[in-house]
Amino acid sequence: MPVYEHEDAIRVTTRRARIDKVDDSKSQQRVDIRGLKEEKPQKIWRPQDFGYSSHPPKDCDGVMIQMGSRSDRTLYMDGGHEKYRPKNTPEGGTVLFNHSGDIIRVFKKNLDVVHQKLVNIRIGKGYNAGKSSLGNAQGQGADQPDDASNQDQKTISIVLMDGDSITLTYQGSTVAIREDGHIVAQAASQFSGGVAGGRWVVVRGDRVDLGVTDPDGEAPCKVATECGLSDIVYAVVS
Repeated sequence: MPVYEHEDAIRVTTRRARIDKVDDSKSQQRVDIRGLKEEKPQKIWRPQDFGYSSHPPKDCDGVMIQMGSRSDRTLYMDGGHEKYRPKNTPEGGTVLFNHSGDIIRVFKKNLDVVHQKLVNIRIGKGYNAGKSSLGNAQGQGADQPDDASNQDQKTISIVLMDGDSITLTYQGSTVAIREDGHIVAQAASQFSGGVAGGRWVVVRGDRVDLGVTDPDGEAPCKVATECGLSDIVYAVVS
């Protein structure tokens, strides 16, 4: 085959395409795309880098490649979407973003995590690694993200929620800082508040110990009030 004919064959098998539909439910992501007029290949493999996966929105532009000039070996390489790419990223910088305006920026002088509604930072199990070929995990619907957090025995979670609160959760205990500055601490078994080397207030399910000298201390006597020995008391500071 002459060289120019070989080059023409390569040109024909490599052309621009646009995404119509994405199937992200299997071990390989498949896309339906539009190429030349009346050309609409379906269930085309979209290769992705290891350690990263995305679900591109409709009308993303990219390149359709037919390996070996065979249509049954077509793959699609994504090129992004003209409406959604964040511009003017500094040299050496990296951004991770979606089509809703949420973004993670890693720049030389700062790291930003920005979401319009909820930021959840967790230590625990993320997804069922090594089991993609088995389909969805047990108990998950076909359209649900691959999430194995319900299998965690111990988790630490920091949740930032717009207009509501910042919440730290660990093993059933939570500390919430509300928008109005109100701090709510709820312990699963025992709450202790105090100053190192000073006095503590210890709250358990059936008693409150005031003025003890360590975070696990117990007071020897009940509180004496104008009503006698009491379990529920209050004080007014004037």
